[in-house]
Amino acid sequence: MFKFRIIVVIAALFVANSFLTLANSKQDIDKANKKGNCVFLVVTEKGISQIQEALKLANEAQKLYAKSEVLELDRANSENAELVKKYRLAGAPLPLIIVIATNGFVAGGAPLQGLTADALVNMVPSAKEEKIIKAMNNGHSAFVVFSKKSDTKNKKQIDACQKACTNMGDKAVTVNVDIDDANEKSLIAKFKVDKNASFPVTYVLNAQGQIASTFNGITEATSLVTAANKKVSSGCCPPGGGKTCK
Repeated sequence: MFKFRIIVVIAALFVANSFLTLANSKQDIDKANKKGNCVFLVVTEKGISQIQEALKLANEAQKLYAKSEVLELDRANSENAELVKKYRLAGAPLPLIIVIATNGFVAGGAPLQGLTADALVNMVPSAKEEKIIKAMNNGHSAFVVFSKKSDTKNKKQIDACQKACTNMGDKAVTVNVDIDDANEKSLIAKFKVDKNASFPVTYVLNAQGQIASTFNGITEATSLVTAANKKVSSGCCPPGGGKTCK
C-alpha cells in the first residue's frame, strides 16, 4: 500500500496537471487535431457529480479508437469562454462528453447517463463525413454523391455538382463517396444508401442541414441549385448537422 505522503504528492500533481489541461483546452484541442486525432472532450464544472465516471468512460472510448485524445473542459473557467460559446455549452447538462472531429468541429455528443464507449466511438466521423460537418457548420449546402469507383457516369455528376457550387458562389461543397469504400461504411449506413440503386445517387443538403432532395443518375446543375436552396419544413438531417430527424 502506498504511504500517505506519496498519495498526497500524486494528488497534488494530478491537480496541477488538471489545471493545466483545463486552462489550455483550446490549445490542446488544436494540438490533437494537428496530429490527426479527434477529441473526446469531457465538459465539467465545479460541484458537478460523476466527473470521474465521465472521464473514465471517455478513456475507455480512447482505448477503442487509437487516433483520439481525452481532454477536460471546465465550463466555468473564463479562459474557456470562447469554446463554451463555439460549442454552445452554456446550458448543456453536465457532465457532457462531445466528440470533436480532426477539423475542429463537433461531430456528436451526449450527457453521461446511458452513454457507452462504443456509442462515443460511433460518433467519430469518417474523412468524408468531416467535410459534410464542416459545410453544415459554415452554413453551406452540400452535394453528397454516392457512386461506384468503376462507374463512368460518376465524373459527369461530379462536374455537375461542381458547376452548381460555382453557381452558388462557392456556398456549397461536393463530397464524393465510393459506395465500396470500407472507411466510409458508417456514413453510407447513416444515409441509408441502397447498394442496389442506380448510381450515382446524389443527396442534396440545404444550408439548414436538411436533406432537401435525392437524385439518381446524372443531374443538371440548375436542378441541384434549386434543390439546395429549397427549405424543408421537416425531414432528416445529415451527420453533424446539429439537428434530428422529424
